[in-house]
Amino acid sequence: MSEKKLTAYVDGSFNPTVNRYAYGCVLIYEDEVIEELCGSGCDPEALKQRNVSGEMIASMLSVQYALKNGFNSLDIYYDYSGIECWVTGAWKAKNELTKSYRDWMNDKRKKLDIRFYKVEAHSNVKYNEQADKLAKRGLEKEPGLPSV
Repeated sequence: MSEKKLTAYVDGSFNPTVNRYAYGCVLIYEDEVIEELCGSGCDPEALKQRNVSGEMIASMLSVQYALKNGFNSLDIYYDYSGIECWVTGAWKAKNELTKSYRDWMNDKRKKLDIRFYKVEAHSNVKYNEQADKLAKRGLEKEPGLPSV
């Protein structure tokens, strides 16, 4: 089977003034942006994780998109290490949110080859900066997250 690879740049944001976390995700196929996703949430447990909640959601949405659209491989570029480390077991998931993220991602890894790549935040990596802007834009949206 030939590889059909999706690339995702994910980021999260948090604004204590409006008490929301948000996600941003840039999806790329064959060097072209095919989708941009953003939105916000206000779940009390997720608020405790601040911007990390948004970055986890963006990662999960990229997996969901890949599976729904016939991709068999996904490269996720992130700037918060937990995105990879909870999934691989390098970090212990200590709360219900991170445990749920870890378990969900590991279940999807049975169906999709997921690779993780760390990028430095705010280092002028084009699509990482775009994901950051999308996450900030997501804070302006009314809370309401897609189902993952």
